[in-house]
Formats: sequence, C-alpha cells, structure tokens
Amino acid sequence: MRYGDDFILIDNDRKKLSARREAVIKFLKEELRLEVNRKNDIIIKARRGLKFLGVEIFPSGRRLKERNWRRALERLDFNNIPSYKGLIDKHSNLKRRKYYNWVILKKYDEI
Repeated sequence: MRYGDDFILIDNDRKKLSARREAVIKFLKEELRLEVNRKNDIIIKARRGLKFLGVEIFPSGRRLKERNWRRALERLDFNNIPSYKGLIDKHSNLKRRKYYNWVILKKYDEI
C-alpha cells in the first residue's frame, strides 16, 4: 500500500517480505536516488497493529488514532463536514460515528 512517500509491504512469508523490502530499497536508491528512513524501516507482525497515515490497522479492523479523532472534532466546520465524515465513517466504530453525527447536528442547531 502506498500514499505519497509512505508505503507498507504485506506478506505472510517473512523471507519473501525481506526480499521484497531489499528490492524496494535498491530501486529507491538506484533509480530514484532516495533513501529509506531506517527509523521507520521495520518488520512487525500484523497482530501488533500498524500505525499508517493516522490510522491504527489490525488484522481484525482499524481505528482512527485519538489525535486525529480530536482534530476532526476541533476543526469541524460547514466547509469540511463531508471530508471529516468520510474519514470518521471509514475508520471509526458505530459509537463514534453516531457521536460524530450528533456533533454535526449540534453545529447546524447553532445557526
């Protein structure tokens, strides 16, 4: 999966994953003259979860990181309701989606 300059590789076979990782690092270095940040170049088991682009991803699902949840609530205005609603709907549980809908209704009441 790739977004901008962030990407993740997923595979069940650790050896295949390591080989692909090395191929990607080589390609980035030789073809694009880019280097991978060694701090973020890690291999982890999926069950531990993965933080990627403000979302925590687990084998059983995903959730929006708390910081991004608060940011969506704080920055909510009439111009960005659809954008944040899409984010919340995609990465939050039913309880948070319902709460967010109430926050939107409360904002409309203030008019």
